[in-house]
Amino acid sequence: MEFPTIKFVYFALITLTISWLLYQKRTVQKVFLLAASYWFAWQWKPLFLGVIVFSSLMNYAFGRAIHRMRGHPRRKAVLTVGLLANLGVLGFFKYYGFFVENLENLTDLLGLSVHLPLLEVIVPFGISFYTFQSMAYLVDTHRDQAVQPETLLDWMLFISFFPQLGAGPICRSHELLPQLHAPAPERIEKLSTAVALIGTGLFKKMVMATYLASHTTTDAFLFPKNWSAIELVLATYAYTAQVYLDFSGYTDIARGVGLLFGFDLPENFNYPYRATDIGDFWRRWHITFSTWLRHYIYFPLGGSRDGKLRTYFNLMVTFVACGVWHGASWGYIIWGTLHGIGLSVYKASLDIRRDLGMKAKGPWPWWWMAAGWFTTLSFCAFARIFFKTPDLATAFDFWGVLFSFTARGAGFDLGVLFLTLLTIFMNFYGRPIFDALVNLHERIPAFARPIAWAAMMIALFTLKPEGMAATIYFSF
Repeated sequence: MEFPTIKFVYFALITLTISWLLYQKRTVQKVFLLAASYWFAWQWKPLFLGVIVFSSLMNYAFGRAIHRMRGHPRRKAVLTVGLLANLGVLGFFKYYGFFVENLENLTDLLGLSVHLPLLEVIVPFGISFYTFQSMAYLVDTHRDQAVQPETLLDWMLFISFFPQLGAGPICRSHELLPQLHAPAPERIEKLSTAVALIGTGLFKKMVMATYLASHTTTDAFLFPKNWSAIELVLATYAYTAQVYLDFSGYTDIARGVGLLFGFDLPENFNYPYRATDIGDFWRRWHITFSTWLRHYIYFPLGGSRDGKLRTYFNLMVTFVACGVWHGASWGYIIWGTLHGIGLSVYKASLDIRRDLGMKAKGPWPWWWMAAGWFTTLSFCAFARIFFKTPDLATAFDFWGVLFSFTARGAGFDLGVLFLTLLTIFMNFYGRPIFDALVNLHERIPAFARPIAWAAMMIALFTLKPEGMAATIYFSF
């Protein structure tokens, strides 16, 4: 059940109404929200609900054990088993087929004959996100930095709260559990912010991302030989716009719906396409995931504490893991490796400047900042060719057309160009536009707000192109 659908609108309105009717009975309200979240997962596939419940109970048991074993010599061993159990569940559902295929290719190359059973494994909805959320809790508990759930109910809802179940944001224990422990608020405290988030999220997801997907990016990355070089250049930038619109749009809706229920979910995007270097990009893009990578992979490896070469190695390992997290294909691994190389080169440039006695960071002249911005945006866009194409052969076909300078193709869509440029504009001026929308909603009289909400929804569903694109990060 995608967010931008009439079915979800009905579900959210009914769930919201009942939830607020129960706000004086906090435990009953949370039981209802957990049931609604489980029904939401059930709508995708009954198996998905079973995996969520199993993962939740397993991690609750590991978390309680680690918490109670403070000072025990085997505490770290319990953490290790818990992390391996999570990786085992994630690995089976996401990587079993990839492992079998590549193992058989390797054994064939060596002249051996190894045939593992082929299973048609369906990746459960949201498994990467709630697994990483659970793993963060286990590690934080071992570090004595986690907020502990007061009840099993709080923990189950922490893992499965439906607005952020499918694609995050990835919440750490201190970001959501205290809100679950607290009494329910008596009113929606950030209503205008919630409405602005939902409205902008729906516009980005329903209208802009769907138009880009249906007019260029889907076909161009599946059949690049049917397009000219200049059209594929546009498709490359258009897809990087689509990924942002799709994912940040989903996150805006999730955060807005969360606010309607009285929960403030963490921000996940901070206008990443205004970044002027690759380090700045990863501080702005998918913030909860990049923070996870930093705290649970990069820092434990040593971060930047053990010399330059070790720092570059740690960056490479972290971003290869980032690529693997996105999915079981060599394209994702290459994409992650490219970002690891990009960040290592950027970190090396800072080290060289320091060694030469030059300032490592700005302020820089405007032309230097502009060059850094264009280089960063282009690097992220063209690295995503491996991210988007279905296999390496298609990726190399795509690169081949890019360097063939062919002039005839499927057609240059001015609408795609306009929306791509508009996406970049939004990354520079989105904050004041968003603040203006919040202020506009504040000025609407309370009695007229339902009319404004209905008008907004009618306008969005009218503008929506036919055939809405599926949320990209639901597949991860």
